[in-house]
Amino acid sequence: MFEIQTTVYSIIIITLVIVALLFVINRKLKNVDPLSQPKGLVLLLMTAVQMVDKQVKEKTSDEISKYLTPYILSVTLYIFVANIAGLFSLEAPTSNYSVTLILAALTCVLIEVYSARARGAKKYVKSWFEPFAPFVLLNIISKLSTLLSLSLRLFGNILSGGILMSVIYQMLGSISKMIPMIGEFNLVSLAVTPVLHFYFDLFSGAMQAFIFMTLSISFIGKELPEEQ
Repeated sequence: MFEIQTTVYSIIIITLVIVALLFVINRKLKNVDPLSQPKGLVLLLMTAVQMVDKQVKEKTSDEISKYLTPYILSVTLYIFVANIAGLFSLEAPTSNYSVTLILAALTCVLIEVYSARARGAKKYVKSWFEPFAPFVLLNIISKLSTLLSLSLRLFGNILSGGILMSVIYQMLGSISKMIPMIGEFNLVSLAVTPVLHFYFDLFSGAMQAFIFMTLSISFIGKELPEEQ
Protein backbone atom coordinates (compact mmCIF):
# COMPACT_ATOMS: atom_id res chain seq x y z
CA MET A 1 0.00 0.00 0.00
CA PHE A 2 1.06 3.57 -0.68
CA GLU A 3 2.06 5.67 2.32
CA ILE A 4 0.40 9.08 2.43
CA GLN A 5 2.85 11.90 3.12
CA THR A 6 2.06 13.99 6.18
CA THR A 7 2.10 17.16 4.07
CA VAL A 8 -1.02 15.89 2.26
CA TYR A 9 -3.08 16.45 5.40
CA SER A 10 -1.56 19.90 5.82
CA ILE A 11 -2.41 20.76 2.20
CA ILE A 12 -6.04 19.72 2.69
CA ILE A 13 -6.40 21.65 5.96
CA ILE A 14 -4.74 24.78 4.61
CA THR A 15 -6.82 24.69 1.43
CA LEU A 16 -10.02 24.46 3.49
CA VAL A 17 -8.85 27.31 5.73
CA ILE A 18 -8.10 29.55 2.74
CA VAL A 19 -11.48 28.75 1.13
CA ALA A 20 -13.26 29.58 4.39
CA LEU A 21 -11.19 32.77 4.76
CA LEU A 22 -12.02 33.90 1.23
CA PHE A 23 -15.70 33.14 1.84
CA VAL A 24 -15.69 35.35 4.96
CA ILE A 25 -13.82 38.12 3.12
CA ASN A 26 -16.24 37.94 0.21
CA ARG A 27 -19.24 38.34 2.51
CA LYS A 28 -17.49 41.18 4.30
CA LEU A 29 -16.84 43.04 1.07
CA LYS A 30 -20.40 42.56 -0.16
CA ASN A 31 -21.75 44.32 2.92
CA VAL A 32 -19.42 47.32 2.59
CA ASP A 33 -20.90 50.66 1.60
CA PRO A 34 -18.87 51.79 -1.46
CA LEU A 35 -19.37 55.43 -0.46
CA SER A 36 -18.07 55.00 3.08
CA GLN A 37 -14.46 55.35 4.26
CA PRO A 38 -12.84 51.88 4.31
CA LYS A 39 -11.46 50.72 7.64
CA GLY A 40 -10.26 47.63 9.45
CA LEU A 41 -10.08 44.46 7.37
CA VAL A 42 -11.48 46.18 4.27
CA LEU A 43 -8.80 48.87 4.39
CA LEU A 44 -6.09 46.23 4.85
CA LEU A 45 -7.35 44.21 1.86
CA MET A 46 -7.67 47.26 -0.36
CA THR A 47 -4.14 48.37 0.51
CA ALA A 48 -2.68 44.92 -0.21
CA VAL A 49 -4.50 44.61 -3.54
CA GLN A 50 -3.46 48.11 -4.63
CA MET A 51 0.19 47.47 -3.73
CA VAL A 52 0.34 44.20 -5.67
CA ASP A 53 -1.62 45.62 -8.61
CA LYS A 54 0.74 48.61 -8.79
CA GLN A 55 3.77 46.34 -8.85
CA VAL A 56 2.24 44.15 -11.57
CA LYS A 57 1.41 47.20 -13.72
CA GLU A 58 4.95 48.54 -13.37
CA LYS A 59 6.45 45.28 -14.66
CA THR A 60 3.81 44.39 -17.26
CA SER A 61 0.87 46.57 -18.36
CA ASP A 62 -2.57 47.74 -17.26
CA GLU A 63 -4.26 45.15 -19.48
CA ILE A 64 -2.20 42.22 -18.23
CA SER A 65 -2.63 43.27 -14.59
CA LYS A 66 -6.39 42.64 -14.83
CA TYR A 67 -5.70 38.92 -15.17
CA LEU A 68 -2.26 38.54 -13.56
CA THR A 69 -2.94 40.37 -10.27
CA PRO A 70 -5.61 37.87 -9.08
CA TYR A 71 -3.19 34.99 -9.71
CA ILE A 72 -0.33 36.73 -7.90
CA LEU A 73 -2.55 37.51 -4.92
CA SER A 74 -3.90 33.96 -4.76
CA VAL A 75 -0.54 32.20 -4.95
CA THR A 76 1.05 34.64 -2.47
CA LEU A 77 -1.77 34.06 0.03
CA TYR A 78 -1.43 30.28 -0.32
CA ILE A 79 2.35 30.35 0.10
CA PHE A 80 2.16 32.60 3.15
CA VAL A 81 -0.45 30.44 4.91
CA ALA A 82 1.47 27.29 3.95
CA ASN A 83 4.73 28.73 5.25
CA ILE A 84 3.32 29.58 8.69
CA ALA A 85 1.65 26.18 9.13
CA GLY A 86 4.33 25.29 11.68
CA LEU A 87 2.82 27.81 14.09
CA PHE A 88 -0.27 25.57 14.24
CA SER A 89 1.62 22.27 14.61
CA LEU A 90 1.18 21.42 10.94
CA GLU A 91 3.90 20.46 8.50
CA ALA A 92 4.43 23.26 6.00
CA PRO A 93 3.30 22.09 2.53
CA THR A 94 6.06 24.23 1.02
CA SER A 95 8.61 21.97 2.73
CA ASN A 96 7.53 19.36 0.15
CA TYR A 97 9.31 19.93 -3.16
CA SER A 98 6.40 18.66 -5.23
CA VAL A 99 4.28 21.55 -3.91
CA THR A 100 6.83 24.27 -4.65
CA LEU A 101 7.53 22.69 -8.04
CA ILE A 102 3.85 22.91 -9.00
CA LEU A 103 3.63 26.54 -7.83
CA ALA A 104 6.74 27.43 -9.81
CA ALA A 105 5.42 25.54 -12.84
CA LEU A 106 2.23 27.62 -12.81
CA THR A 107 4.29 30.79 -12.94
CA CYS A 108 6.50 29.39 -15.71
CA VAL A 109 3.44 28.49 -17.79
CA LEU A 110 2.15 32.05 -17.38
CA ILE A 111 5.54 33.41 -18.43
CA GLU A 112 5.30 31.50 -21.71
CA VAL A 113 1.60 32.32 -22.23
CA TYR A 114 2.06 36.07 -21.85
CA SER A 115 5.26 35.98 -23.90
CA ALA A 116 3.46 34.19 -26.74
CA ARG A 117 0.47 36.55 -26.59
CA ALA A 118 2.67 39.64 -26.63
CA ARG A 119 5.04 38.51 -29.41
CA GLY A 120 2.65 36.53 -31.57
CA ALA A 121 3.00 32.84 -32.41
CA LYS A 122 5.65 33.29 -35.13
CA LYS A 123 7.97 35.57 -33.11
CA TYR A 124 7.46 33.46 -29.99
CA VAL A 125 8.59 30.25 -31.73
CA LYS A 126 11.48 32.17 -33.32
CA SER A 127 12.63 33.39 -29.88
CA TRP A 128 13.40 29.80 -28.88
CA PHE A 129 16.04 29.63 -31.65
CA GLU A 130 17.67 33.04 -31.10
CA PRO A 131 20.30 34.13 -31.82
CA PHE A 132 21.06 30.94 -33.78
CA ALA A 133 19.17 27.66 -34.21
CA PRO A 134 21.63 25.56 -32.12
CA PHE A 135 20.94 27.86 -29.18
CA VAL A 136 17.54 26.21 -28.72
CA LEU A 137 19.12 23.85 -26.18
CA LEU A 138 20.51 26.75 -24.16
CA ASN A 139 17.14 28.51 -24.31
CA ILE A 140 15.41 25.39 -23.00
CA ILE A 141 17.94 25.16 -20.17
CA SER A 142 17.30 28.83 -19.42
CA LYS A 143 13.56 28.16 -19.12
CA LEU A 144 14.20 25.19 -16.84
CA SER A 145 16.55 27.25 -14.68
CA THR A 146 13.70 29.65 -13.96
CA LEU A 147 11.53 26.74 -12.85
CA LEU A 148 14.28 25.35 -10.63
CA SER A 149 15.17 28.75 -9.22
CA LEU A 150 11.62 29.53 -8.11
CA SER A 151 10.86 26.07 -6.73
CA LEU A 152 14.18 25.31 -5.01
CA ARG A 153 14.49 28.74 -3.38
CA LEU A 154 11.12 28.44 -1.67
CA PHE A 155 11.53 24.75 -0.85
CA GLY A 156 15.06 25.10 0.51
CA ASN A 157 14.34 28.04 2.79
CA ILE A 158 11.19 26.53 4.32
CA LEU A 159 12.69 23.04 4.70
CA SER A 160 15.89 24.34 6.29
CA GLY A 161 13.89 26.43 8.74
CA GLY A 162 11.84 23.41 9.78
CA ILE A 163 14.91 21.19 10.19
CA LEU A 164 16.68 23.86 12.22
CA MET A 165 13.69 24.24 14.54
CA SER A 166 13.58 20.46 15.07
CA VAL A 167 17.26 20.42 15.98
CA ILE A 168 16.77 23.33 18.39
CA TYR A 169 13.83 21.56 20.08
CA GLN A 170 15.93 18.41 20.58
CA MET A 171 18.86 20.39 21.90
CA LEU A 172 16.72 22.39 24.33
CA GLY A 173 14.96 19.19 25.39
CA SER A 174 18.31 17.68 26.32
CA ILE A 175 19.18 20.80 28.30
CA SER A 176 15.85 20.62 30.16
CA LYS A 177 16.55 17.04 31.21
CA MET A 178 19.74 18.19 32.87
CA ILE A 179 17.85 20.66 35.10
CA PRO A 180 16.70 19.14 38.42
CA MET A 181 12.95 18.91 39.17
CA ILE A 182 12.01 19.36 35.49
CA GLY A 183 12.67 15.94 33.99
CA GLU A 184 10.91 15.29 30.72
CA PHE A 185 9.12 18.64 30.68
CA ASN A 186 10.82 20.81 28.05
CA LEU A 187 10.66 24.08 29.98
CA VAL A 188 13.62 25.67 28.19
CA SER A 189 11.87 25.35 24.83
CA LEU A 190 8.85 27.24 26.13
CA ALA A 191 11.09 30.17 27.02
CA VAL A 192 13.24 30.24 23.87
CA THR A 193 11.31 28.90 20.86
CA PRO A 194 8.50 31.51 20.62
CA VAL A 195 11.02 34.08 19.41
CA LEU A 196 12.53 31.59 16.97
CA HIS A 197 9.09 30.62 15.66
CA PHE A 198 8.39 34.30 15.04
CA TYR A 199 11.44 34.49 12.79
CA PHE A 200 11.50 31.09 11.07
CA ASP A 201 7.74 30.72 10.61
CA LEU A 202 6.11 34.14 10.58
CA PHE A 203 8.79 36.57 9.37
CA SER A 204 10.64 34.15 7.10
CA GLY A 205 7.34 32.73 5.81
CA ALA A 206 6.08 36.19 4.87
CA MET A 207 9.42 37.09 3.32
CA GLN A 208 9.53 33.94 1.16
CA ALA A 209 5.97 34.57 -0.06
CA PHE A 210 6.94 38.14 -0.95
CA ILE A 211 10.09 36.98 -2.77
CA PHE A 212 8.13 34.40 -4.78
CA MET A 213 5.58 37.08 -5.71
CA THR A 214 8.24 39.60 -6.73
CA LEU A 215 10.22 37.09 -8.79
CA SER A 216 7.08 35.83 -10.53
CA ILE A 217 6.12 39.35 -11.57
CA SER A 218 9.68 40.17 -12.65
CA PHE A 219 10.11 36.98 -14.69
CA ILE A 220 6.81 37.56 -16.50
CA GLY A 221 7.60 41.22 -17.15
CA LYS A 222 11.09 40.34 -18.39
CA GLU A 223 9.67 38.16 -21.17
CA LEU A 224 7.45 40.92 -22.55
CA PRO A 225 8.65 43.19 -25.38
CA GLU A 226 9.83 46.66 -24.40
CA GLU A 227 6.76 48.38 -25.87
CA GLN A 228 4.56 46.21 -23.59
